[in-house]
Amino acid sequence: MQLTMTLPRREYVSQGAIPQEVRSLTEQDVTAVGRLYFESYPPGTVEDEMEAIADISAALNGEYGIFLPDQNLVYEHDNEIVGCIMVVDSPPWDDVAEQIFIIDLFVHPDHRGEGIGRTLLSTALERVPYDRIIGLRVESENSAAIALYTSIGFTQAN
Repeated sequence: MQLTMTLPRREYVSQGAIPQEVRSLTEQDVTAVGRLYFESYPPGTVEDEMEAIADISAALNGEYGIFLPDQNLVYEHDNEIVGCIMVVDSPPWDDVAEQIFIIDLFVHPDHRGEGIGRTLLSTALERVPYDRIIGLRVESENSAAIALYTSIGFTQAN
């Protein structure tokens, strides 16, 4: 089961400077980010690496809402992308259509627990307009992700 969580941007407290390891996601990153997406999620989330790459490309092309270049970020370690956050405006789902929406946040399994997800999330939130609501969905059994989102200030939507 998925939980929907929200955070009014005005309630987010700045976390400080943007680390040099974080940069904007570009078209040139689609293949690397698609591979990372495939490696980061449990088996069966996407059928294969090609489907994962197509899903990342679809997001960049606006199929999940208006692509926001300043909020779609990657985290690099030793010149390799090891984390990504993807954010859209006005997603196609009725219950969150008026929100800035985090469609994905994923970190390579070998780099989890290093603060990369928190860094990507904090950096993306810094760039959201002050008067907007930020939403996301998370699997109810993903306790690590729920703990991260809750620590930032997200709460479960009704």
